[in-house]
Amino acid sequence: MDTSKINAQEQKTEQKPNQPQQEGGIKKVVDDVKAKFEHHSATPGPVIPQGFSVKEEGTKEERLAQAEALNK
Repeated sequence: MDTSKINAQEQKTEQKPNQPQQEGGIKKVVDDVKAKFEHHSATPGPVIPQGFSVKEEGTKEERLAQAEALNK
């Protein structure tokens, strides 16, 4: 075999152990950042109390008439 091929293979094997450490370090940083901003991206929706019951005022026809009067 050619010595340049052997050197190229040695360089590839030397680089492989370093890559997971670098990727692991970057992943750890990314996970830390995601954990810090996780609360800011939460969208739980509107808060509605359990005992929420509002009675409608008037009949359906009265509400429609009032809506038409307000929308003129």
